[in-house]
Amino acid sequence: MDQRKPEYFKPALMAGAVAGVLSALPIIGSANCLCCLWIVGGAAAAVKLLAKETPAALTSGDGAIVGTLTGIAAAVVDTLVSLPLRPFNLGLAQKIMDTASDMGGEMPGGLEGLFQSAAGPLSPGWFLLGLFMTSAIFAVFGALGGIVGVALFVKKTARGVPPPPQPPAIPPTAPPGPTDAA
Repeated sequence: MDQRKPEYFKPALMAGAVAGVLSALPIIGSANCLCCLWIVGGAAAAVKLLAKETPAALTSGDGAIVGTLTGIAAAVVDTLVSLPLRPFNLGLAQKIMDTASDMGGEMPGGLEGLFQSAAGPLSPGWFLLGLFMTSAIFAVFGALGGIVGVALFVKKTARGVPPPPQPPAIPPTAPPGPTDAA
């Protein structure tokens, strides 16, 4: 029986990159409002990729590990891709707030000042705090997605049934005994 540990990083990086890009895109990324859809789906896809590469049966723990790594990779990619899109995202948020205000909604005071301050340069402290928070949230949802991926994509094995016995490597020799010389 092959007891090697699966290689988690390659599937996690591939699926995490795709999930991170999808999360960073302005309109498409809003699907993450549905229980971090891109992160859970990316983690499940990473489990599927891992199951193809690994001959051993995967456990829920393997799914949680690869899902967590997928979530962290997605958070890094999401943060890096979101940086150049930041002015567009702020403009889109401003338009949404203006439309809601025009429809008769009461906007909180100071909201205009918030948009103006957010339009300025991003400090390294806020950047790192945002990356840390995104990584923590995406890691949790990635672990859940990895466990779901194991349930969906990994073949079921018979539990509690021992593996068949292996044949001996060297055939047994006959024990020494009396010979028939008479």
